[in-house]
Amino acid sequence: MGSPDISVNGIFGLYMLYTFIGLLVIFFINKYLLKNTLNVFALQKGSVLLDVSIAFLLLIFIYFINSIGNITYGRWFFVEIDRTQMMRSLNEMFSNPTYTIFLLGPFIWMTEGFLAFSRAFILNNLWEINQSKTWVWISIILVALLGAFIQLNNGLPAMINWFIILLASGFIYYKYRRIYPLLIAGILMQTIELVSYWVYVY
Repeated sequence: MGSPDISVNGIFGLYMLYTFIGLLVIFFINKYLLKNTLNVFALQKGSVLLDVSIAFLLLIFIYFINSIGNITYGRWFFVEIDRTQMMRSLNEMFSNPTYTIFLLGPFIWMTEGFLAFSRAFILNNLWEINQSKTWVWISIILVALLGAFIQLNNGLPAMINWFIILLASGFIYYKYRRIYPLLIAGILMQTIELVSYWVYVY
């Protein structure tokens, strides 16, 4: 097989580098500047069963919102997006067993880890400012808006979907104060999406 497409290098190189650096920055600030341990991301006691159960409920909610969006505002604000390059890159990665294992393993774990820890980190520090429920919800809404804005290139329907999903995940994190359900749900969602594409194409 020839040299990989530059977009594949970008996905496995630059994107992984950015997420790795992002995680290091979060952990460095959390430990050395804020003097917190990693326990700050799991303040309440729980169990693996509870974490997985909440993650599956969140996953079901995500697919429910995406389905509702597809038949409502997804049609009202339809945006045609050219995904040719992304599909070409995915096809190239799935045609190589090493790329496939890396994509479905370390890549998903690291990127979803960064997304979960960055949201939790921001929320933790916003909640340190004020403990009132009004501020808690303002913080959750602000983080959800930030996450939705990142989806700008995917169109308004995707932004609405992610705003609602991030509201739900923010509430779950506030209610249980454990990052694991968010992390598990994100990893499962990305894995299901990529494996479904792999099965569909091959």
